Amino acid sequence: MTIIDRTTVAEHDFNTLTLVDCRNVMDDLTGSVDKVAEFPVAGTVHIPQYPWMFDREGLNRGRHPIPVKSVVKTLHEALSKSSMQMPVLFDGEQQFFHTRLYYLFRLYGLDALLWNDSLEQLNMLTASVGGTIPELPEADFTRTGDYTDVEVGLLVLMEDVKRAIQDEDVLLIDVRSRPRYLGIEEPIDLKMGHIPGAVNIPYGNFFRGGRINFGACNHMRHFLDSYKEIIVYCGSGMSATPPFLVLGEMGLPVRLYGGSFSEWITDDENSIESGDAPLNERILSLNE
Repeated sequence: MTIIDRTTVAEHDFNTLTLVDCRNVMDDLTGSVDKVAEFPVAGTVHIPQYPWMFDREGLNRGRHPIPVKSVVKTLHEALSKSSMQMPVLFDGEQQFFHTRLYYLFRLYGLDALLWNDSLEQLNMLTASVGGTIPELPEADFTRTGDYTDVEVGLLVLMEDVKRAIQDEDVLLIDVRSRPRYLGIEEPIDLKMGHIPGAVNIPYGNFFRGGRINFGACNHMRHFLDSYKEIIVYCGSGMSATPPFLVLGEMGLPVRLYGGSFSEWITDDENSIESGDAPLNERILSLNE
């Protein structure tokens, strides 16, 4: 992964980059437009969530299905202007829409860069950006592609998770808030709790000063190294992408459960646990 921030920006020619504004409000088109308008960044193209970050008919069920290859590739081609430009994805503080899109590009073998610094810092640089702002394609094209198109080392499906919960060498990490993990509250989904055996490392633990903290889990290295595979999930596969990137940068064998908890609960045969998993006591002690 290539991260750009104020310390590495001099290594890149901004005239060869397409600045991609991924700021959104979850499932709220009007709110997303208003959010971008509050602090516009010049010379950028804004990407709405649907259909580019999730699509109604995708690779999985749940609230935000992963789009098939034709959707993601069509967007990437528009942003890269026939391979002449490199997309740079950015978002606001402690957000995940840019990491979701970055993950989708990687999932289908497409290149992009990730901005991990403040919007103010980025706005200072946009005056040097040349070229025209790309236009987004219409979203009514025919969808093509399936699970065989993805980098399988990055994604797991529900059936994979069903097998994983029986394997003590696989660690499931739930990155939702602690009350949602424990089954105390659930503001979105129809059932409460977590996938059996999953531990909880809340989403906010992976950030510092509003930006992704790629050293967030270094103190847990020995513990995480003891597993042959790590699967991260959230409510719908969106907010699990920053934790996925952090663990991946550590060189750990991590994959994302695309459907996440909102898909898991669609199968009544899937068990759900509430309260703390026994292993989570160790997680809590490591984070004290």
